[in-house]
Amino acid sequence: MYTSKFTDEALENLRGLPKNVRNALKKEFEKKIHINPVGCSEPLTGVLERYRSFHYRDYRVVYRVFEEAKTVAVVGIGRKDKSHQTNLYKRLERLVKAGRLAEAVLETYRATESETEKED
Repeated sequence: MYTSKFTDEALENLRGLPKNVRNALKKEFEKKIHINPVGCSEPLTGVLERYRSFHYRDYRVVYRVFEEAKTVAVVGIGRKDKSHQTNLYKRLERLVKAGRLAEAVLETYRATESETEKED
């Protein structure tokens, strides 16, 4: 079983969703992402090649899987538009190019390691 950690931006994205969508996504995390995060998602390409995209209705959840820590670092959640694209990918690509997405993921990963050490 995997756990999920959210970057600050992903938390903002989540809070901006309608309550019914947030609740439904929570169930999807429990049923799918926390069970098999690779099998229920698609790999991204280009500068986002280390990330995966989980599709739920009109929404996309982008995350990176850390197998050794059994953790999913969620970096963004967004709604696709009529052309089946989403501004989420463009925002994340800009963050990658600026080096800010790696910083956010590293911070999230470090927090996970600290929690794991406290449990031991």
